[in-house]
Amino acid sequence: MLDRIAEFFLFGLVPLVVGVLAVPEVIKAGETTIAGEVTYRERIALPPDAVLVVELADVSLADAPAIVIAKRRIAPTGQMPIKFEIGFDPKAIHKGRTYALQARITVGERLMFISDGRHQIDPLEAKPRTVVMKMAR
Repeated sequence: MLDRIAEFFLFGLVPLVVGVLAVPEVIKAGETTIAGEVTYRERIALPPDAVLVVELADVSLADAPAIVIAKRRIAPTGQMPIKFEIGFDPKAIHKGRTYALQARITVGERLMFISDGRHQIDPLEAKPRTVVMKMAR
C-alpha cells in the first residue's frame, strides 16, 4: 500500500505541481502585455535564490511615489538577459500621463541590482523593451 502511495506522489502529483509552477502567469482576457528583457553590465552570476521584480508604474507626479500598474516576479535561471512579460489592463493607462518600467533583483531581503535610470515607455506601444540595471551599493 505504501508503495502505491509513494508511486502516486512520485509519478502523479509531483510532475503536476512542477508543471503548474513552471507555466508562466496566465494573461487574462482583455489584458495587454509588455515584453522585454532585463540585463546588467557586471559579469557575475546570480545566486540560485535571486528574484527579479519588473513593474509598470505611473511616474507622472514628480513629488509623489510611483503608482504601480502591474508587477511581475520572476525567479531567473541561467544567464543574462532575463526575458519578461507583464500583463496589464489597458484601461489603467491614461493619456497625458508618464509611464516607466522599474526593475530590481533581490536575494532574500538584500537588493543586488536596480534600474536607476528612467525607462520611460508608452505601455500601449507593442515593441520589446530592454531595462539595464546597476549593482546596488
